[in-house]
Amino acid sequence: MKIREVTAKVKDKRDQDYLRVYGLVPLSKASPEKDILARYEYLQQFKKESKEFGSMKQASEALAIRVALENLARNAGYPDPVRLTWAMETKQVQNILSKETEVVLDDVTVSLVINKEGKADLVTYKAGKELKSVPPKYKKDKGILELTNYRKTMREQWTRSRKGLEESMIRGDEFLFAEMQNLFEHPIISKHLEKLVFISNDNQIGFYVDGSLVTGLGEMISLNEKQTFRIAHCFDLHKNNVWVDYQKYCFDNKLQQPFKQVFRELYAPTPDELKEKSISRRYAGHQVQPNQTLALLKTRGWKVDYEEGLQKVFHKEGYQVKMYAMADWFSPADVEAPTLETIEFHSLKDYKNIAFEDINPRIFSEVMRDIDLVVSVAHVGGVDPEASHSSIEMRGVLLRETLRLFKVKNVEIKENHAIIKGKLADYSVHLGSAVVHQLPGKYLSVLPIHSQHRGRLFLPFADEDPKSAEVMSKVLLFAKDDEIQDPTILSQIDKTYA
Repeated sequence: MKIREVTAKVKDKRDQDYLRVYGLVPLSKASPEKDILARYEYLQQFKKESKEFGSMKQASEALAIRVALENLARNAGYPDPVRLTWAMETKQVQNILSKETEVVLDDVTVSLVINKEGKADLVTYKAGKELKSVPPKYKKDKGILELTNYRKTMREQWTRSRKGLEESMIRGDEFLFAEMQNLFEHPIISKHLEKLVFISNDNQIGFYVDGSLVTGLGEMISLNEKQTFRIAHCFDLHKNNVWVDYQKYCFDNKLQQPFKQVFRELYAPTPDELKEKSISRRYAGHQVQPNQTLALLKTRGWKVDYEEGLQKVFHKEGYQVKMYAMADWFSPADVEAPTLETIEFHSLKDYKNIAFEDINPRIFSEVMRDIDLVVSVAHVGGVDPEASHSSIEMRGVLLRETLRLFKVKNVEIKENHAIIKGKLADYSVHLGSAVVHQLPGKYLSVLPIHSQHRGRLFLPFADEDPKSAEVMSKVLLFAKDDEIQDPTILSQIDKTYA
């Protein structure tokens, strides 16, 4: 079978059987390395196009892509698809940087550069002075079009690697010492990696710096070539009693991580769940919007089955999780919204339930985090559901560090509330809903502060988290209530309690 035939079938018909064997077709004898990279890039393109289809087709195509990558890895001599992925991402950028990355036209110079965040940019100078963009008359030049194309490829890699590293943390992928060194030489991926905390197979934890680990307290740990590493999950930080050190470090060093790692919400089995052993009712009774739920979960590796409903398979661990609901996920949206019931893990061998204490704590936490996101984002009805204990706990930590950074001394965090002793009055802000009351109990109507006006507010991760930002901005606002100038807020404050 020729690669041309297979590619044509895949491109024209999106034929999944041909996609599966795409990686198995013998590699080009003349230039195998070039062939491996071309196939890897095509699979990434196919994956990107897949997002345009419904959740069932996406799920089946995702499985076909996984098999194709496994086959390509085997064919190319890599132990697994993860190793293949990082090797190809490195090769892709090396290919670009080995070519001409500067074009000179008359007195205009256009260069492809990678900024300190790891994002590719085109920088244009005319007679030594920087321009905002490439002058229109040069935009169609062959060299400029090539640079623009390289920038697009490298920006896609920046986004793809950010998501890939988060998935790597969730899966618990292990990296060899030599692989760590190679990845840290990658001009794009290294910018994400240097902001992440690693854990070695002998439980050493820290940021990877020039072949050593640096802890949250600034101590250096030397490493050796026999160690393996993975991106630490918040469960690892919690278990090793170093979580607070790294949270403090992020604020002290204004470190913004590519995704929530150090400030990720951790979900542990509740006493009720441990008592029931293998059935969780933590989200029972919540009604959710089916389309939104499916859209959220399919980006996190869940698939929907006509018979079984929503499920996520963990092949390496040998089990799957199912979310049971009184629902027909495929019925029109105007029918009764699905009501969540139980969450259960089943063995892939005999389909028997598995006790929560036998589930990897990292996987348990991530499954509950997925469903918590669904409940908070896709809920039905006008009233926001109660924020989960994990979300409130993490907001408390974010707030504590923010108050320390701003040297705010008149705020105390008590359970689910921030209690503020202002100069005009005392207030409480709920960490879940961001609702503000003037104590002893008068509700104050305060609109969320628009993201552009949050100004000095720092969040130590790149993920969107508008509710946390809203809680913190309101606490900071009322902590300096004597500086509030908004008449709609001032008119509501009752001075008789001051």
